[in-house]
Amino acid sequence: MTTPAIILSRARRILFRVFLLLLPVTVLLLIELVLRLWGFGGYAPFFYKVGPVPGGTLVLTEQAGADSWFFNSGLAGDTAQYSFLDPKPTNTFRIFIVGESAAKGYPQPRNLASSAFLQAMLQDAWPERHVEVINLGTVAIASYPVLGILTEALAFNPDLIIIHTGHNEFFGAYGVASTSRAGSRPWMLAATRWLHSLAVVQGLEKLLRPKQPNTQHTLMESMAGQNHIDPDDWRRAAAAKNLHHNVATMIERCQARGVPVLVCTLPSSEKNLAPIGPDASVSSVTGQARIHFLHAQALAAEGKPAEALPEFEKARDLDTMPWRATSAAEAAILLAAHEHGAPVCDLVTAFRRASPDGMIGWELMDDHVHPTLRGQALMAQTFVNSMTNISAAARARIGPWEDYARRLGDNAYDHYVVNLNLRTIFNAPFMRINNPGAFQRFDEAVTQFENTVDPEVRAVMREWLDAPPSAGGRRPLTSVVARARLQQGKFAEALDLFQIARQSVPEYTSLHMEYACLVFECKARLQGDLTTADREMVAREIEQGQVLCQRVASGSGFAEYYLARLHHLRGEYAEAIPLLNASRRKLSGSDLFAADQALVVSLLKTGAGDQALQLAENGVEQGGQNAPLYRDLLTQIRALTTTNAPAANLR
Repeated sequence: MTTPAIILSRARRILFRVFLLLLPVTVLLLIELVLRLWGFGGYAPFFYKVGPVPGGTLVLTEQAGADSWFFNSGLAGDTAQYSFLDPKPTNTFRIFIVGESAAKGYPQPRNLASSAFLQAMLQDAWPERHVEVINLGTVAIASYPVLGILTEALAFNPDLIIIHTGHNEFFGAYGVASTSRAGSRPWMLAATRWLHSLAVVQGLEKLLRPKQPNTQHTLMESMAGQNHIDPDDWRRAAAAKNLHHNVATMIERCQARGVPVLVCTLPSSEKNLAPIGPDASVSSVTGQARIHFLHAQALAAEGKPAEALPEFEKARDLDTMPWRATSAAEAAILLAAHEHGAPVCDLVTAFRRASPDGMIGWELMDDHVHPTLRGQALMAQTFVNSMTNISAAARARIGPWEDYARRLGDNAYDHYVVNLNLRTIFNAPFMRINNPGAFQRFDEAVTQFENTVDPEVRAVMREWLDAPPSAGGRRPLTSVVARARLQQGKFAEALDLFQIARQSVPEYTSLHMEYACLVFECKARLQGDLTTADREMVAREIEQGQVLCQRVASGSGFAEYYLARLHHLRGEYAEAIPLLNASRRKLSGSDLFAADQALVVSLLKTGAGDQALQLAENGVEQGGQNAPLYRDLLTQIRALTTTNAPAANLR
């Protein structure tokens, strides 16, 4: 018996086909929805609103926002945490600096970056105003992520935005060498950004991405080390077009908001560092780049800088690993500024004028693109010179750059760390092969400093080097040396170094609280007690610590511990007890003993001697390797309670 065929009407056939077409879309939408409920999809903002504090809402810059631009690598670029209030307080002049690592200030610490110099200079120029310079520079990003970060920043009412971008258009995140053909057009970059915002795509990336090795390398180093860009490569023109489009869009968005903008040209090392691309035969492109560089050096040695400079520029432009902004990139930046009537901050000209022979070298650049300490100050001075709203009287209040370097915490230990970082960079094969003298330069500087410090400091420096960095990076070396000096009873030297360490870490972090606490403890040791002004400063640190403990994720226990120590400095022992109890639930080992020791002081000061004894007795029984420390503590408690000596005598 034959089964009769089912004949569908035309309308039903159309509905059936539509159903078949929509079915996979519906399934994908359901998967997207489920994955979003699991936390995938979208991007973390670059700015995080913590919550209300006196004066407004506290806003922090977020590393997670920077991480979102590195979809194709686990090697995300670092950005520094800054904090400010929203809405902007009255009489505040707020500046955002946007760009890559050269804008961020690498390899100098944050307190010696151009942004820190600029803030100090403008604060002197305008003593009646409060000046904020917020550095949004992010390591290893091209101009498209800079555009995204700038767009978010415009919501916070800046008075000026400084744009410093263009070095990373090839190897940075969303650069033409790190996105393949997806980076060939500006609209493709936007489409790529949207595509990777989908929860489905992010879930697949997490599933398929191989585990990244434990490395200190950035995306820039990894990409540059394995990619060559010939002069006729399509990515050269694409990089310049993308840069022009992105800088032009940044200017347009600033102008639409009525926000003044400065567009920077990009200085780089010209006379001391050879092209990065590996050397090859004279007939090759890379060989031609090196020929121009050697010819330029010969002309410079003959005292012909005017003839040497164009040859250095050709060597830079022919470099098959273009880590420096090329002439095409500079032209793209200037064209975007000219088309939109935006003022230009000509850093290139300023750097050449400040160089002994008119060509930029070691005096102002630590490597191919990152300024020295003097270069950071010169950047700030050039920013100021490019601002038209500063009166002659205000400019006269700005002092020599060396004075600002001292005020901001210039010191030998941070110089050593800079040299360490640069030695590591120039030890990379693709860097060392053509610039062996650079590695030798920084290796000698590191070795020389290590040989000049005393054995105690050398030992703590070695421990600092050998210790694995935490998620937030290494502690400032100044803080490690300061602790050693504190243990030696050298309180004045410890105080100076702790003050520098405090400037070099972000506010609203446990490290900032720790160094603030140690600063005031050193002051109390030197002065016999804290002054009224010191106590007021401690109170302000306590306000920050309360926000950190209550509103910012802090799972280590150190925030509560150092907040309690700050209360101790003001004699507020009862307020310290709940904080120490909270911290000891998160701490272990010697850190737990330190918290228990502080808790014992609080208990004794508040008349709870029995609880202090019980705490020490429990430590003797359960303290493991620290049991002897608790035994000594118990002995001291019994002696104090017998003689009624002050609890501050605990050691």
